[in-house]
Amino acid sequence: MTQLERVAVIAGGLSSEREVSVRSGRRALWALGEAGVDAVLYDADESLLDRLRGDRIDAAYVAVHGASGEDGSLQTALQLIGIPYVGPRPGACHLAWDKVVAKKLVGRAGLATPDWVAISARSFRELSPTRLVGAIADRLGLPVVVKPATSGSTLGMSLVTDPAELPAALVRCFTYGNLALIEKYVAGVTVETVVIDEHGGPVALPPAAFTNPGTSPFSFEARYSPDLITIEIPAPLPFDALEATAAAAVTAHQALGLRDMSRTDVVVDDAGTPWFLEAAISPGLTETSVLPLAAAEAGRTLGDLLADLLRAAVERGPNG
Repeated sequence: MTQLERVAVIAGGLSSEREVSVRSGRRALWALGEAGVDAVLYDADESLLDRLRGDRIDAAYVAVHGASGEDGSLQTALQLIGIPYVGPRPGACHLAWDKVVAKKLVGRAGLATPDWVAISARSFRELSPTRLVGAIADRLGLPVVVKPATSGSTLGMSLVTDPAELPAALVRCFTYGNLALIEKYVAGVTVETVVIDEHGGPVALPPAAFTNPGTSPFSFEARYSPDLITIEIPAPLPFDALEATAAAAVTAHQALGLRDMSRTDVVVDDAGTPWFLEAAISPGLTETSVLPLAAAEAGRTLGDLLADLLRAAVERGPNG
């Protein structure tokens, strides 16, 4: 077994998801310590690369959420300075980070995904918002979900049930990115599934269902406040729907070229069909995140799981 002398947990950064990232980083640091791994927490700032090179780090676990850690730029920087890391190659990061591209790729792989259109902030400014709103409603119907094409943690996300609300929802969305993804709303159970690369290939951990009784799920507070969210693992779905959801997560993982681990979010409708929404290359580790819960449900401690992934990163090297 590969020995880990010292590993880095990289968190923080300057994105709008910094708070969640810091919480995930601290959880990873604690879990690795429980597993007997010497781990050091680093902020993703201007001193990061120099500190990593000077501290003789074996490998890095990237807990940076948002563009800073999920669009492939940080992974490229780690490759350039020769630090192995947990997660996909930079090119795959780009594919998963852009929800529009991800939807196209998983659709080609055979997964269902809600009908959608994408509108840029520039087009919204230069063209007639009234005409655009009418065309979107005619194409997709209502309700629709509006969200940034490149963001996470429900930031900038809205459920629109009235055409008159759509312009304001798009303006909120453009606060977090220059491209808005407008999806047809699919009613059902929201389910998140983590996939882990094992020696025999990618394996889905038990899917988890998320509900927000009494509050809208389309808010940052609802997603990350333990008193506002209910998590059931495994998800309370019929066996066939649960199997289909797990299989969809593995398919998304492979279609996007992901590595080590990923999280796929779907809505499972009344017929048991999982509808792909998005994939994350760096699943959160907060108290309302699925990865720690799914690992425990599968009989693995979070620290041992992360340590195994770090060992795999060391074995393949920075450019593997």
